[in-house]
Amino acid sequence: MKRLFFVLAASVVLVSCGTKQVKPPLPQGSYQKAQWETKAVVRDLKANKSHTVDIDIQGDYPEKLRMEVKAFMGTAVASLALNSEDIRYTIYPQKKFFEGHASEGSFMPLMNIPLHPRNFMSIAYDTPMRGAGWTCAKGPDGLLAECNQVGKSIKVQWQERTPEGQKKVLITGPTFEMRWLFKPPQTEVQFKDETFVLMAPPEFKTIQLK
Repeated sequence: MKRLFFVLAASVVLVSCGTKQVKPPLPQGSYQKAQWETKAVVRDLKANKSHTVDIDIQGDYPEKLRMEVKAFMGTAVASLALNSEDIRYTIYPQKKFFEGHASEGSFMPLMNIPLHPRNFMSIAYDTPMRGAGWTCAKGPDGLLAECNQVGKSIKVQWQERTPEGQKKVLITGPTFEMRWLFKPPQTEVQFKDETFVLMAPPEFKTIQLK
């Protein structure tokens, strides 16, 4: 989590899943295109420090995701675009642009969290986490309640849902904790072609993800 806290500090100053990547179907009555306003509190457990960020999400399930991360006073921290297996994101305070094949290590330069970018979409859309070693369970309401990746001690819990669609998500691991509040989704949306396109800003260093 040191990378995320460095980025945020700089910006202020400025059910079971196997090894095969199967796209889970959306819950009955759900939506393909949606956008969310969210707020997350990310805590570094080792350093006992936390920061709050706003994350705007736009999704076209199951292939496309856009995330805009902002810190204090709306300061831009990062932009992310996921198109199937292609991931691109910009870290503005560092003037770096990352691109490559999406994997569990894709976010390491930003958050130091070994979570596949597709699983951020899974969290938003209430679908089981994808990838090796994940097991998931539904709650009494029939909705997804918890997913665990035991081998890496990572847990995702969906909590405090409302009829309007608001929810809280708790993501925990050995060195981090992320408390994520989702406001009710906007589902009457239309996205432009460029919504899920992200290009390297001028003078930013481009880094290939491996």
